[in-house]
Amino acid sequence: MRVGDFSVEVVPQGSGRVRELDSGHVLARPGQVYRLRLRNSSPLNCVVDLDIDGKRVTAGGLVLEPWGTTELERPIDGEDGRFTVVAEGSEAVFGADGGRDNPDLGLIEARFRRELPRHERRFEPPVVMSPMPRLEPTSRPRPMSPARFNAFQSLTEDLAPYSVRETDSPFERAAGTGLTGHSDQRFMPISLGPLEPEATVLRLRLVIGTDEALSDDAPRPLVDRRAPVRPAARP
Repeated sequence: MRVGDFSVEVVPQGSGRVRELDSGHVLARPGQVYRLRLRNSSPLNCVVDLDIDGKRVTAGGLVLEPWGTTELERPIDGEDGRFTVVAEGSEAVFGADGGRDNPDLGLIEARFRRELPRHERRFEPPVVMSPMPRLEPTSRPRPMSPARFNAFQSLTEDLAPYSVRETDSPFERAAGTGLTGHSDQRFMPISLGPLEPEATVLRLRLVIGTDEALSDDAPRPLVDRRAPVRPAARP
């Protein structure tokens, strides 16, 4: 999905596939590990604030260099597991209601703001985060997830079962994000100048898609900037 100088893309990690529809929904199967490819096609630095399932995963913001691309694998703060698609109904990940009462379940919202040119700067520079060069993975115990990332608790048991799809629908049910495995992606603080006041907002929504719908790889451009509709909760 691209709007102006900025784009967000859900990219499968390893095996599996995802598919973005022109409605803004991104079809995936339960257990699919994914990355978020964030692209800045402008000649200025920019900062992206990223929310998944209504939770901020970029702390004070993630820096993208001019003409730069970053693939985010994990929350900047908190546990170091990789983003993983989880079907609605998993109490281990989404709490007692399994995510059914969360209207933001599956919603991926990115807000991009450029750094102002020097002649327009009037304020103290913010401190934001920038990806560090990739390190070799290490073997170590997994830390516990901080309370503010409860929606991204580690999966320690099989993913919740998902229901049969409705006839002719590409959706099986709603989905959200948990964390599995380990990511060695690290970040470092960096100072930028003031940012433009207006953000460019891009929204996608993860859902569990059927095998048939995922087999069609034809690209489909997004034409509507409104947040994609959340599938109805199921018992």
